[in-house]
Amino acid sequence: MTKTTKRPARRTLGSLCRCTPNRGIVALNPDYSREVYDSALRRLLRSDNPGFIAAHAIEIGETLNRSGRPLLALKLMKTSLRHLMGVDAEKQEDYARQHYCPLNPDYYQWYHPWSARVSEVDARRLAARIDSLQDDIFRHLGHHERSHLRFRIHPSYETLFNYIYEV
Repeated sequence: MTKTTKRPARRTLGSLCRCTPNRGIVALNPDYSREVYDSALRRLLRSDNPGFIAAHAIEIGETLNRSGRPLLALKLMKTSLRHLMGVDAEKQEDYARQHYCPLNPDYYQWYHPWSARVSEVDARRLAARIDSLQDDIFRHLGHHERSHLRFRIHPSYETLFNYIYEV
């Protein structure tokens, strides 16, 4: 007579993601990562708050990158950066249309400095994260190029300023 021992039931792992306390999400199901990308992108493209767009794009992009989806992360962050700069340009044009009139004596009570109105800092932070992710991808592929998107942000905002105020 053989003695049989009953083994305890094996604990099943989550099928959507795997998390660690230190690193957060480290693996996502491929279908679920695509759903995360789609839902986050829809939410970002509906938003008109540049600070939210930058912060959320970095957060979701880093989650996708950590879980092994760097190209989805890169695509999400680049699309978010374009949308952020578009939203910022629209807001500045609206502000100038409503409040900018140098001949109006009440003009100065509405004046807010350019640096306080634009979200260049958020755009540069997002662009720097895109650069580092793209550099990681290049390094993994064996290329020696370095991305420099963050250096193109300031000239874009200067061009926008010159376009609006025709300096």
